[in-house]
Amino acid sequence: MKSLTIAATVVLVAAGAFVVFVPSYTGVPRAAVQVGLPQQVQFFTVAEQSRLNQSPAPLPPAPAGGADTPAHFKNVTVLTDVGAAEFMRLQTAITAWVAPEQGCSFCHGGSDYASDARPEKRVARVMLLMTRHLNSDWTKHLAGAGVTCYTCHRGQPVPPEIWFPSTPPQHNAFIDRQENWRESADTVRKFFPDDSYAEYLYDDEPISVQSTTVEPSGTVSSRIEAKRIYELMMTMSDGIGVNCGYCHNSRYFASWAQSTPYRWIGYDGIRLLRDINTNYLRRVASTAPQTRALTKVTNLPVLPPQQVYPQTGNGLALCATCHLGITRPLNGVNLVHDYPELIGSSRSVPVAKTAASPPPAG
Repeated sequence: MKSLTIAATVVLVAAGAFVVFVPSYTGVPRAAVQVGLPQQVQFFTVAEQSRLNQSPAPLPPAPAGGADTPAHFKNVTVLTDVGAAEFMRLQTAITAWVAPEQGCSFCHGGSDYASDARPEKRVARVMLLMTRHLNSDWTKHLAGAGVTCYTCHRGQPVPPEIWFPSTPPQHNAFIDRQENWRESADTVRKFFPDDSYAEYLYDDEPISVQSTTVEPSGTVSSRIEAKRIYELMMTMSDGIGVNCGYCHNSRYFASWAQSTPYRWIGYDGIRLLRDINTNYLRRVASTAPQTRALTKVTNLPVLPPQQVYPQTGNGLALCATCHLGITRPLNGVNLVHDYPELIGSSRSVPVAKTAASPPPAG
């Protein structure tokens, strides 16, 4: 009896200590969204969906009336359909979105604001053309929310999520198809080489390797092609914070009939990236080489040193450039509602189609 009393006392003391010293655990709040067939459910944590919802508050509306921009300012070539007051309001917003620390001098040198001496100003013109093109001609993919400079830049002159074409590695005579793996990276996307981005987000190579027959028929895709498509898919998943089932039915990846509606949105996104990488971002390659600054972005971690590799040259876009790990950039807040000046008809945005040649190496 005495031993039972001692054992019970020990159990009670241990239970009391557990309650006092062991912290309670609360499950992470999750939201489930059915994206396709009944078994295709995507789970999100609340933190994942709100982590980057930090769209800056819009500036107060510009005063009504006033002079037209071309009559009020010199050397305006893009925002010629915007009044002077709206023009200055937009210029103030762009400074906060792209170069809050550098200020107006980031694009303008000295007091001559009409001068085109600084390459950053010439790049800004191309970026304005691109933004107006996206808000006018890609409205379906942008779901009416639109984009501003902040969507990608997040307060930095060079967006935190872009890719830089790299020089191909020297081939070893004893190793077939040597790849430019980034072995010091600590994420899947950083580990992959850039070859898949150049082929599928710049050039228009077909993204299809899965066979529909048991035996080989016709042309068989190479192992390296399958690997690069896998790299691209992992990049897209990582960039918007989802898994394969968000777009595909995993029992038959090739079937569009069994895919979710989001696969069409993803397909549209690939075409959008090819458009802006080829027609806009490629055009600034010789104007202002970029170096990504490893500065802290709101709600984004600073890149650890092991992820830093030569990142100078002409930065190009991928899904993460806008999405930054969530399904809807800035959680889908309507950006063009407050800045309608960033909407421009494609007829007023002339774009010279650039040949789909390999992007420049950094």
